[in-house]
Amino acid sequence: MKETFLKVKDLEVIYKTDLETVYAVNKISFDLHKGETLGLVGETGAGKTTTALSILRLLPERTAQITGGEIEFEGRSLLEIPEKEMQRIRGEKISMIFQDPMTALNPVLTIGEQIAESLILHDDQGREKSVIEARVEEVLEMVGIPASRKKDYPHQFSGGMKQRVVIAIALACNPMLLIADEPTTALDVTIQAQVLAMMTELKEKLETAMIMITHDLGIVAQTCDKVAVMYAGEIIEYGSVEDLFTGENHHPYTEGLFGSIPNLELEEDRLHPIEGMMPDPTDLPSGCAFSPRCPKCMEKCKQIHPDQYGEGHKIRCLLYEGKQQEVK
Repeated sequence: MKETFLKVKDLEVIYKTDLETVYAVNKISFDLHKGETLGLVGETGAGKTTTALSILRLLPERTAQITGGEIEFEGRSLLEIPEKEMQRIRGEKISMIFQDPMTALNPVLTIGEQIAESLILHDDQGREKSVIEARVEEVLEMVGIPASRKKDYPHQFSGGMKQRVVIAIALACNPMLLIADEPTTALDVTIQAQVLAMMTELKEKLETAMIMITHDLGIVAQTCDKVAVMYAGEIIEYGSVEDLFTGENHHPYTEGLFGSIPNLELEEDRLHPIEGMMPDPTDLPSGCAFSPRCPKCMEKCKQIHPDQYGEGHKIRCLLYEGKQQEVK
């Protein structure tokens, strides 16, 4: 059995201003084993990026607060260790590929300097400059960029190449956990496929665990082992990729996500979009957060907040209340 080295339990995060409070993440829990890839799926505003930033403790200091829950990494609480030690963990043990490579890179530094910066910050062995330069070249070659381009600036690269540079920075210190926040959003389909194939190959080669944040179920099918479907700051369905794509039972929201995927075999009604909008995160419904949009909504759904039902495959929906064995 694989070792659990990241454990998130009942995590709660809010964004608070003088005028209102945004309930961004509401008691989510999941485990991650070494070498596994977990997909966080959901619409914009579901709480996926906030969850990732919470793990790295990179939430905005003035407005964001972790109000409850636990985040354990290698048996230690990431919420309790000193900031100086957390800085050592970032990049060295946990790295993040940020959503927009255009803004993630510094325009006035060469890409070689930006990769080297990560290595220098986490250099406990006092490595010589030549050793660091060799590692920069190695990482660039690893992501498919010629080492000769290490002295080039970000504006000299295409969008897909910038994304590769961001991945190279994240992988420079051989982290144990890689968090990829929509790593292919700004790329065309061909480059998307190349980047995903490269990330999967590198993950297997380096035995790195990964959290893949995406809204694309095709990417989930291609890269993930487990999936957590998020809605309004909650995980409303959790299980293996097989549970999600071949299982008999699903949350109505998950069914809606599949219905929104184009079916080229049908001439008419190829799309079945989910009606309505996500609820206001400052004023969430008292019952199920999806009830205003749910085609299977019952009267009790508007009043009772559902628990998670099932064991390996878990669904947060009153349709499965008292039917643990039916969640497969």
